[in-house]
Amino acid sequence: MKAILITAPPHFELTSVPDPRCGPGQVVIRTAYCGICGTDLEILRGGMPKGFARYPVVPGHEWTGVVEEVGSGVTTCRPGDRVSVEGYLPCGQCPRCLAGEFNLCPGHEQIGMTHNGGLAEYVAAPARSCHLVAEHIGLDEALMVEPASTVVRGMERAHPKPRSAAAVIGCGPIGLIAARVLALYDPAAVLGIDLAPTQRAMADRAGFTEFVVGADARELTERSGSDGWDIVVVCAGGARPLEMAIQMVRAGGTIVSIGGSPDSLILHIPANLFVTRDLHIEGILGYTTESWVRTLEWLTSGKLRLGDLITHRTTIHEFDQALALVESRSEPMGKVAVSFV
Repeated sequence: MKAILITAPPHFELTSVPDPRCGPGQVVIRTAYCGICGTDLEILRGGMPKGFARYPVVPGHEWTGVVEEVGSGVTTCRPGDRVSVEGYLPCGQCPRCLAGEFNLCPGHEQIGMTHNGGLAEYVAAPARSCHLVAEHIGLDEALMVEPASTVVRGMERAHPKPRSAAAVIGCGPIGLIAARVLALYDPAAVLGIDLAPTQRAMADRAGFTEFVVGADARELTERSGSDGWDIVVVCAGGARPLEMAIQMVRAGGTIVSIGGSPDSLILHIPANLFVTRDLHIEGILGYTTESWVRTLEWLTSGKLRLGDLITHRTTIHEFDQALALVESRSEPMGKVAVSFV
């Protein structure tokens, strides 16, 4: 089958790899759509935290498809089912797995990172990880469940109150999704912040009440109309966005940190900061099955709309151009999706 294979950072190629085999409890899925994520860029660059990626690997952790084959013992899926698929491959035996926190399994095994993922014509996955997609939901829109379920989990941890004032740092796909999810909590304002002026149109589409290009934390704090923002959601990687969030959030407020960073980046803050300002910080590593199911339910009911945040559709043969677009952010951009249909 055709696949994008990262042989070793930063080298990748469109090549032929063996079709996946369907083991007991597994299904083989014919890929329909696969999103390109900032995490994929870090996998390609070799910038993932230690243990989170293994090479060679076929990337792609945001993907959907149609069940092609089922293994022995599978009763929850059948050929022809349209599915979105959780990527975590937990050991099922460690304390975190036994608590249902598969995202925190210390093995960090995951489709598209340590096991071949969705940038291939076929993918093998545990049947237990598959969730049926309703017929009226496109499989392209359904690929957005993966990133959105991480955002949904972050917002649930933050507990936004009605009429809260929120700011989102980074208006890439995760930030755009954050605007949509925050809107479900009846906020007074949602400020979008980015360094790319080209994202203004996408910010408007996502529903931000205001969009600002810049990184002046004092000026951004003043835009809250008070002593800071109730919630600051960090959807950009690096130390600087977190430093901005700490300066922008009000005393007693909440920071939700979703954007990942390489291990080499260090954040320097006063030791007593969180005590003297009574701050809450929620670090969000991925999703849980509960947040995945809730996100898919909201998508199915129409409560949450995500399809219009996909702005570019391409093919596996144009992967290098799509990758360059994601890296450059040279035009208004939401999610970039690779189509196999």
